[in-house]
Amino acid sequence: MGYFLKFNRQKKQKKKPMSKLYKSIFNVNGCSVVKQEQTDTTVTITVRLTKGNASRCGCCGRKGKLYDNGREQRVWRTLDLGTKMGFIRMDTYRVKCKKCGVKTVKVPWASHRSGFTDAFEQQVAWAVCSMSKKAVAKQLRIAWNTVGEIADRVWDRLDTRPIKAGCIFRRIGIDETSYKKGHKYITVVVDHDRRCVIWVHEGYGKEVLDLFMRELSEEQRKGVELVTCDGAKWIRSSIEEFLPNAERCVDSFHVVQWATEALDKVRVEAWKEARKENRNQKRGRGRPTKDSVPKDRTAEGIKNSRYALGKAPENLNESQQRKIELIASRYPRLYRAYQLKEELRIILKMGYDDARENLDRWLWRASHSRIGSVKDLYAKIKRNYDGILNTIRLGVSNARIEATNNKIKLLIRTAYGFRNMNNMLSLIMLSCSYVDVKIAYEWESESRESSSKAA
Repeated sequence: MGYFLKFNRQKKQKKKPMSKLYKSIFNVNGCSVVKQEQTDTTVTITVRLTKGNASRCGCCGRKGKLYDNGREQRVWRTLDLGTKMGFIRMDTYRVKCKKCGVKTVKVPWASHRSGFTDAFEQQVAWAVCSMSKKAVAKQLRIAWNTVGEIADRVWDRLDTRPIKAGCIFRRIGIDETSYKKGHKYITVVVDHDRRCVIWVHEGYGKEVLDLFMRELSEEQRKGVELVTCDGAKWIRSSIEEFLPNAERCVDSFHVVQWATEALDKVRVEAWKEARKENRNQKRGRGRPTKDSVPKDRTAEGIKNSRYALGKAPENLNESQQRKIELIASRYPRLYRAYQLKEELRIILKMGYDDARENLDRWLWRASHSRIGSVKDLYAKIKRNYDGILNTIRLGVSNARIEATNNKIKLLIRTAYGFRNMNNMLSLIMLSCSYVDVKIAYEWESESRESSSKAA
């Protein structure tokens, strides 16, 4: 008897409508499912907007008046259902908005003028931050160029820049990095406290950096306390013009790099002198006798000493130490430049007071060294004297922005280059900025929670 009552109770219950089931599977709201179609490779549902979501402007979302009855059928690609591609079809129409004019009606599941749902675009944006565009295009069965366009739209949708929000940046880093052969550069600005990119733009120079400075409010400009950078003149002039309270910090890595480049110029000069002396040595015909003087290998040793001269003395192996000893005995001019480079490297590791005292002595010795490349190095360090000491005093570096530059190069290499600059900048901001790009199911769960809280 109990089984019979239970059977009748289950029989009287209404079955769940197929419309709700397909809406749940396709994750669409604000509409009703009219019909569904299936093929061997696709699943398509035809929907109709509900009364509350009908006649909304596609740009601003406000309620408008029906402009025309000429309906155009549109199809949106959504997330795959197993091995089948999912599509949403609807007859659209145009709405007259007081603010935007005549626009296509807004749909809750996709952005204006997009042929993909927001969930699908979120999945593409998450994947392109980790894989190449070719792999993403093959996995999600879309065109290679479409991947970059989707990344651009997702960034526009997620863009809530701290610059626009009025956030104060205390410590920032500025640098330029190449993205293509032929001196193609982009300018990158990093927030050291938030550990992310806050601004990126094509090109470099004072005109490009001034665009970032002008985006900042007066309060944000006054809030910047220090800027880490290299010794570029255009960065220094822009800081002096727009950031009155900022201290410029020249990274120690670049200072040692300047000294290494100056040392390499002296090495090339010494190698040319040694090669000229070898050419002047005359040898007789035939094989050399046992008593003959062996061929002088000094020029070859100097030519191959670039790596040894760039290393610290404590890291040299036996072969490299012999090269340094040869240079010290035969070419004291090159050895003196090597000593000045090592002294400068040690000074940059000292405390502020000791570093300032020893740096003044180093500058005097460099100015009286009678070596052209070292004198040029002296002038460069003299111009950036305050910035170098600020770096030592505050204990900061430009390592974070250099690491960001490497990540940007990796993104460009993984994508096998970019044809569209906006797509490249959008991908950089999605991967390296403050935006947390979530995978589709995480994004959908957050959107459900936010909509339930709002209700």
